[in-house]
Formats: sequence, structure tokens, C-alpha cells
Amino acid sequence: MKNISLSPNGTEYQLPTEKQSAKELEELKRITTEQRKLGRQIVAVQGLGFVGCVMAAVVADAVDEEEKSLYFAHGQQRASARSFWKVPVINQGIPPVSSSDAEVPKIYHRTVVEKKTLRATWLNYAYEVADIVVVDIQLDATKPAFGDAAQGYCDMSAFRDGMKTLGKYISPECLILVETTVPPGTCENVVKPVIEEEFTKRGIDIKKNPPLIAHSYERVMPGAKYVSSIRDFWRVFAGVNEKSRVIAREFLNNILDTEKYPLTELDNTNASELSKVMENSYRATNIALTLEWAKCAEKIGVDIHKVRAAIRKRKGTHDNLLRPSLGVGGYCLTKDPVLANWAMDAIFHIDEKLKIAIHSVDVNDTMPLHTIDLIKEEFPELKDVKIAVLGISYLENLGDTRHSPSETLIKFLNEYWAIVKAHDPYVEYWAEMENVPIEKSIPDALKDADVVIFAVGHLEYLGLEPEEVVEMAGKKPLIIDCSNFLTDDKIKKYLQAGCKVKGVGKGHIKNLE
Repeated sequence: MKNISLSPNGTEYQLPTEKQSAKELEELKRITTEQRKLGRQIVAVQGLGFVGCVMAAVVADAVDEEEKSLYFAHGQQRASARSFWKVPVINQGIPPVSSSDAEVPKIYHRTVVEKKTLRATWLNYAYEVADIVVVDIQLDATKPAFGDAAQGYCDMSAFRDGMKTLGKYISPECLILVETTVPPGTCENVVKPVIEEEFTKRGIDIKKNPPLIAHSYERVMPGAKYVSSIRDFWRVFAGVNEKSRVIAREFLNNILDTEKYPLTELDNTNASELSKVMENSYRATNIALTLEWAKCAEKIGVDIHKVRAAIRKRKGTHDNLLRPSLGVGGYCLTKDPVLANWAMDAIFHIDEKLKIAIHSVDVNDTMPLHTIDLIKEEFPELKDVKIAVLGISYLENLGDTRHSPSETLIKFLNEYWAIVKAHDPYVEYWAEMENVPIEKSIPDALKDADVVIFAVGHLEYLGLEPEEVVEMAGKKPLIIDCSNFLTDDKIKKYLQAGCKVKGVGKGHIKNLE
């Protein structure tokens, strides 16, 4: 097996050797000394995923009133086959994520190439010299049974290992700012004891030097406003003690636009952690509710999306009503209620469950099956039916496939022995579905399709005209609109071309025929 890390575009990067690591250590020492002389604090960002990689750039871009850079950011990523490629890519000034936000490549070029205030590394030495460590490592929920989120749990072992690593390297004066979404109680009951244990092993008096730990969750939307959703948005934070709160407040004020979007400080980290998972549980429940009404609308000939638009005009109480779709994906709504539900027993030893929040996860996880039901109304037997799925990311105009509802959709279509082809302009390699080829072009995906599913509203798909789709398919496919991507005018054009059209919550289509 090759000792390489493969990037999404297929480029191979050799994993570092001991000699390269020794050379990297000397480079880190040189850079850190140079940055200290410039009066900058050192920030290490632990984990360069969808949040950490952009957070590191936002930190590195922060300036004072005289436009002088405040921080140097070491982005730390383990030298694993899965993720090491991010280090050399970032150090070329290239973001390791694909997004429609033009600010992402700009901020990377500005901080890596122009300012030279951001650099990625695989060495833990980055923690040793850090004044602040921002924790952005992955912490997922495991759901062992499809459609039964109540069985879900959180395996904290990898997260604990990450905290142990920090405890072994950071100075006692270094603030650990946990940005990862965690189960309520994590900072007090997991992070703090782990750091205290490691400090004690190193001979650090934890009474004189209690660990400095704070929590401040992100509200990242990795789409058209990717960078802005980190830098120009409201933040909640809390610390385990007064010194932690003071340092966290100063840091967040320095890197975020807190004049327009003031910080909210909560009483303790339990409250901050609960705020994040409750916030996303609210959104998950909102979406689950709309699917129930969407099914009702389909049966009685109503367009639920027009109804929703009418309801949302009631500002202040109903303008945040969300929409039904193919399903709910991404890293937050699919897991956060599960983290909170698990923490009730595992961390706080409370024998109660978050029933409504968990039920919403079940509804949302199984939502793609409703799209299959719509297809089966026209193709009761899906065996050998050729289906084109347009969009495999979980959200429009970005390349994040984590927990994508298209994954669930295609898995079940494959179980019915349908012939599925997929396309996504933002995804070159689908890590979660390696056996599903991604077509290079829309014509390749649509060729001979019996069914065309508009799964994700990428701009490239919204611009397709019905006559183009029919021509590329070479027949009159069934069109499935999963999330109100097609206007009534386009639906009428498909109908005039001889296609049948169905959509989630679009019971009014029969009135357009």
C-alpha cells in the first residue's frame, strides 16, 4: 500500500518521513520566533475540516486599528492518509474546500501568500508554542439503526485523544477554545479532567494553574457566505473560570465583527454547549414538521411552498418556517439532537429523553424515502429504471457530502436495483459512496435517463431549460423536484414536452397539466 494521502482531485501527496518532520520542526521554530518578534500571538487550530480551515484563515486575517496582523495561525492536521493532503494544499494558498463563496480563495491567498500569517503543519509542536488553541476536530454521533435515532450515541474516544494531545503539549497559560459541537457537559466533564490529568503528569500544579477552557460554537454555513458566517455573525461563548472568559472574550472580539454582531456570554460552558444543540434541534424539528404538511399538500392539490411563503410574511413569529426537501444533511442537524439526548444519561445521569428532538431526526433521516415513493407512483418496479441524480452534496453551491440525503436516496435506489448515475459540479470524489461514479458532465448523467431527480439546487441545475434536459436524456423522463427548484413556468414546459413532473409538497402540479 502506498504511503500517500490522496486529495479529492486525485493528486497524491507523500506522507512525511522522519527527516521531513525534523526539517518541519526547525521551520516551525523559525516561524514562531519571527512572529513573536512581530508582536503577534500564536493560535493553533486543531483540525482543518470544513470549519477549522476557514476559521484558521479568519484568525490569520484579523488586524488591529492600524491594520497590523494580530495573530499567526498554525493550522494543525494529523499526517493521516485521509487528511494529510490538506497541509501541502493549504501551504500553496489554496483552500481545501470547494464552495461558491468567492471570499474563500481570496482570504486564503491573502493570509497564506500575501500576509504569510497562516500555515498548515502536521506537527504537535504547534500546540507547544500556542497562546490559544481553537479545537475544530470532528465529533460525530453514531446512529446504529436507520430511522431510530434514540439508539444513537457519541463515541468520545477520538475527541478525548485530541484533548490528551493538547494536555501533553500546551503551556498552562494557553486557552483551549472548543469550537467543535459537543454534547452538553463536555468541557466540564471531559476536557477539563483530561487536561488536569495531563498537566499533573507533567508536574504542573493545577491549583495554581487551572486549565483555561472556553466554548464558543460556530454557525458556519459553507455556501455563498461561507467566510461571513464565521466572521460576521453572532457568537455565544462561555468559560470554565474567569480568566478563560476574559481571554476568550478578547480573542473573539479581535477576530469577529462584534460591533455589528455582539457576543453573547452565558453563565457556563454547559449552557453554551446546550445552546448549540438546542438551536439545531429547533431547526431539525421545524423541517420535520413541514414534511408532514408537504405530504398533506400533495394529496389535496396544494403547493406547500406557496403556502409557506404566505405564512412567512408574518414577521417575528413565522418568518423562519423552513422547507421540506429531499432530506436533511450536513454535520449539524443530523447529529446535534442525538448528542444532547445521549448526554442526558451518559454525562448527567438523567433518566429522561428529548423525545420531540429525536423524533425530528428520525423524520429527517428517512425523508429521502418519500422521494422514492413519488418515483414509484410512476415506476412501481424500480429494477433497471435509469435514474439521474443531480446533486450529491447536502446543500446547494458547495461540495460537502457529509450525511447528504442523496447518499440515503441512492443507497435505497440501489437496493431496488435501479440504475443510478450521479452528478455534482462541486464534488470530484464521493468519499462516503466510493462505488458510485460521479459523471463528469450533465449530459453524461442525463443520457437515457427514465427519471431525473433535481436533488440539490446548484445554480448550474437551476439554469437548465426543460428542452435541454429532454434533449440530453433522449426521451421524456419523469422529473422529480425535491425542493422547489422548478418554477411553475418550467414545470409547464416539461409537461408540454410530454414529461410527467412530481415534487415534494407540490400537489398543485396536477392543476397545471
